[in-house]
Amino acid sequence: GNFGDVSERKKLRERLKCHSFKWYLNNIFPDLFLPSEAIASGEIRNLGNRKYCVDHDVGRNVINDSVIPYPCHLQGGNQFWMLSKTGEIRRDEYCIDFTGRGSPVTYECHGSKGNQLWEYNHKTGRLYHPVSRKCLTLSDDDKMLIMNICDDKNGRQRWRFQNFNETLAAKAVAN
Repeated sequence: GNFGDVSERKKLRERLKCHSFKWYLNNIFPDLFLPSEAIASGEIRNLGNRKYCVDHDVGRNVINDSVIPYPCHLQGGNQFWMLSKTGEIRRDEYCIDFTGRGSPVTYECHGSKGNQLWEYNHKTGRLYHPVSRKCLTLSDDDKMLIMNICDDKNGRQRWRFQNFNETLAAKAVAN
């Protein structure tokens, strides 16, 4: 649309040495998660049993509720996840968190890494949790997501994000 003459507004911005919104996000609010900066997104499919994906019911109590395996449906929703550049597996403001016992759960993202920090290796499919030093694993009966000692030969510890951005992943590793 035509906004008329904006030259006065531009001069004012220059005179006040105003920064861009991108500068604000990078310098004042760097912790803000922007979906456009996700390293990976979509379903997280198990490569040992390709029928199953990481799932969490959007409508249920989102805090401290187990993340489960469920047949993949490619409908997003309960199976849509994003991997942030800081290593969070998240949906909206909720992250997959592992406290060291039982199954991983969803919890409000706190931005402090710790229990919510995951390392995803796109080549091997490993989802590693540094704090527990364990890997996300589909249980042998396909009923639970559990954390086990990492084993390169175990296909149930191999996962594939539907979308993976190699350029953003390389940048995140560099930072």
